Amino acid sequence: MYCIGPRFFSARAISVVLFFAVIPPSLSAQEVREGEMEPTPADVTLPAVEAEATGPAYSGPIHSAAPVARAVRTAEPIAVDGQLDEDAWKTAPAITNFTQMDPVEGSPISERTEIRFLYDDEAIYVGAWLWDDGEILNRLARRDAGVPDADFFVVIFDTFHDHNTAYRFATAPSAMKRDEIMSGGGGGGGGGGGFGDTSWDPVYDLNTTVTDQGWFVEYRIPFSQLRFSPVEDLVWGLQVERKIRRKSEDTVWAFSPKNEPGGTPRFGHLEGLSGIEPGRRLEVLPYVGARAEFVGVEQSSDVTFADPFRTDAEYFSSFGADLKYRLTSNITLDATVNPDFGQVEVDPAVINLTAFETRFNEKRPFFVEGAEIFRFGGGGGGGGGPGGQILYSRRIGRAPQGDVPDEAEYELAPTATTILGAAKVTGKTANGWSLGFLEAVTNRERADWIDAEGVTREELVEPVTNYFVGRLRREMRLGQTTIGGLFTAVNRDLSGSSLESELHAAAYTGGIDLRHLWADREWEFSARFSPSYVTGSEEAIVETQESSARYYQRPDASYVDLDPTATSLFGYNARASIAKQAGDWTGHFSATAMSPGYELNDIGFLTETDRLQLDLNFGYEENQPGRYFRRWNIRGGPDVVWNYGGDVVGGQINAFGNGQFANYWGFGGRFGYNPPRYNDRLTRGGPTTRELAGYNGNFNIRSDGRRRVVGRFGVDFEWDEGGAWRRSADFSLTMRPNPIVELDIGPNLNRRHVTAQYVTTHTDALADHTYGERYIFANLDQTTLGIDTRVNVTFTPELSFELYAQPFMSSGDYESLKELRAPRTFDLIEYGVDAGSIEPVDEEDFVIDPDGPGGAPEFTVSNSDFNLRSLRGNAVLRWEWTPGSTLFLVWQQNRSNRITAHDPDSPLARVGNFDFGRDARELVDLPADNIFLLKFTYWLNP
Repeated sequence: MYCIGPRFFSARAISVVLFFAVIPPSLSAQEVREGEMEPTPADVTLPAVEAEATGPAYSGPIHSAAPVARAVRTAEPIAVDGQLDEDAWKTAPAITNFTQMDPVEGSPISERTEIRFLYDDEAIYVGAWLWDDGEILNRLARRDAGVPDADFFVVIFDTFHDHNTAYRFATAPSAMKRDEIMSGGGGGGGGGGGFGDTSWDPVYDLNTTVTDQGWFVEYRIPFSQLRFSPVEDLVWGLQVERKIRRKSEDTVWAFSPKNEPGGTPRFGHLEGLSGIEPGRRLEVLPYVGARAEFVGVEQSSDVTFADPFRTDAEYFSSFGADLKYRLTSNITLDATVNPDFGQVEVDPAVINLTAFETRFNEKRPFFVEGAEIFRFGGGGGGGGGPGGQILYSRRIGRAPQGDVPDEAEYELAPTATTILGAAKVTGKTANGWSLGFLEAVTNRERADWIDAEGVTREELVEPVTNYFVGRLRREMRLGQTTIGGLFTAVNRDLSGSSLESELHAAAYTGGIDLRHLWADREWEFSARFSPSYVTGSEEAIVETQESSARYYQRPDASYVDLDPTATSLFGYNARASIAKQAGDWTGHFSATAMSPGYELNDIGFLTETDRLQLDLNFGYEENQPGRYFRRWNIRGGPDVVWNYGGDVVGGQINAFGNGQFANYWGFGGRFGYNPPRYNDRLTRGGPTTRELAGYNGNFNIRSDGRRRVVGRFGVDFEWDEGGAWRRSADFSLTMRPNPIVELDIGPNLNRRHVTAQYVTTHTDALADHTYGERYIFANLDQTTLGIDTRVNVTFTPELSFELYAQPFMSSGDYESLKELRAPRTFDLIEYGVDAGSIEPVDEEDFVIDPDGPGGAPEFTVSNSDFNLRSLRGNAVLRWEWTPGSTLFLVWQQNRSNRITAHDPDSPLARVGNFDFGRDARELVDLPADNIFLLKFTYWLNP
């Protein structure tokens, strides 16, 4: 037991209330042959009346050119069977005027299309008559999957009519579901634009029928699944899309040309909604799970006793719950207790020889859903680019940051920190305020370990930690001006533990961001400012100062000082940008400043600070089809990066473009030139070095995505004037042999030659030319092959099977050890050639005499050659056995080993040598760790 007192939870609003709302059942697709059912949608005579062009007066924005649709209230029960045969449909006016985006922009739709809307006290109903006497392309796919080879119908509701956030519902003739929350306005053309969050999985009913006259769609979407303003008479933004794949025809109801600002601000309007309520407030999703782990247990070579913590087979059970509670029609609380994410796809294997952390995408549904509200400064989805990522939710529940002592022979440590509970409140008010609050608490984690004497001990590896994120944003001028603020807090209960010297006791980040559009949204100005503050013990703050993000200990960096007595660190990030985002010519100019003390990594993601950047980019886009190209664009421009000491440490001049040929094949490419510059990270805390001029580029070509077999091939290359180079090639092949199966295979081969790969630093008082340290580098030849493989089988819209597997092999051969001759140069002294001598010791180590007859002492450097082989993957059988309730059966497997020159059983001749045939054979023979998971969820809507 542990207690979390008031001090631990201070300095933030742990504001949350319990709430949420829910929905009725769902459906399946029916393919109807002529004469099988009576009546079919084609037999129902409905008034093909275009909805009124204008509607009643109401409070809220409306743009005069927007088309208008009307929903009609009904008291008649609607059976969501795809038949559309109720008399109520005859009372609803149809929208029929659709315009092509492709292939002939601005032309009328080629097939008759009618869309109608009904509603009652509980839900809105959408009926779509998609007439077509030609071939209707169909595919079954798991929920939220893309189906580029099937006909498609889309309806999008901007329920707040704020021109920013919208709910998108899409389906194919198979009745597969793709639903997402869209936000951020829009790009060019008439589609939704902005960001899409497909992790949102509302509960609603959908059914389709297919006949020889076309295909027909019927939706029932409960109001409890949507957020909207609590007013009597509502007007929603509305967009409807239809895609006829065999003609490559994309059409929309509310049309905007591709080179004009589009998205939600250019939607039409849905009128007639009156007196609706959000419905039931509470949804609960409890789960129970069982897990079996069959993991190989290795025998330590240093002791005679076996691992006391593990057996070859171990079994676990778990239970928990997610809930949603709707406080109002537009504010919702999501909470999770003891969450389990065993069904989430495993991360791919990587080999990282840099000083920087690898970033992986968030895949856990609780943290992915609704993440848009926490985006900051118009970004937040990227990694360690300018400004980093203020909220990187994978920090919550991360792998424990502490470790057991070196003398441990065996250990039992958790692979992830337990999330005791998490909650978030998100929503939007009627006057344009968006809000988001996220609170999570993770458990104290301990690792058991045993030493060579057989004595068992316990080590704290992660403290109890509280995470808080608060976000407010105000939209004005119909969403054309947005100003917001963000605050994050991390508080750890270190309580005198050994982790006090490693972790921050507290970390806080703030931010203000602004976005302003003008000239009919053609121009945009954006700005952000974000300060950060971390506090902790002297040892913890020294570790932060010395981290690879900033390296305060650099001996030639006169503008920063490593302070061994500091117990806090402050920094900031600021950025301003102006952009032209519509029209044939577009471009942007931005300026970014990120101080050396800026720190996000307690709850965010950041790889580099100490940067000042200017970036200019402009381009031209042609969207009108011609003889050879359907569309193309080209962009380019320079950027330059300084550190706060005034050294140019980055920058390039680049040009890139992409397009589509007349036969619907696509292409893309880029070429860039990197002028000579300085590198203040290469020596990993040592003096600045010089980087030579270099060149880089890539090219890819991809086939028509509508076909059953789709391919893509790409090459990537770079080289510099010092002899370093990198070349990679990737190929992907997607095969759809029938409407329920899709196979993807994507090999990627990467080869590189590095002329200054960091190895180690050796202290030597005689190395006064490099401040008393010798910075050791080597040539590195590395070959890496990864093959991403996916198999998707969709038996019904509710039952699917997915398999992901990634064989991965990499080898690294280090040679020609050398040291830096002088700061601010790229002049390297190779041992045994330019100076001194080098002698191998059993090929595991090298003894180096750096100056031959001089007085410098010898030292030893380990042989860093390696071979890494890995096969990891998972298979998931997912069955939505009743609406909102799912059964998961999961199998995860991992095989891996890393061979170095220090492994006693490794033939030294093969270490560092890439051999596909040998490594593939041995990979299959490696012992496998297998995990099986059964998880059962049940959706309750009391």
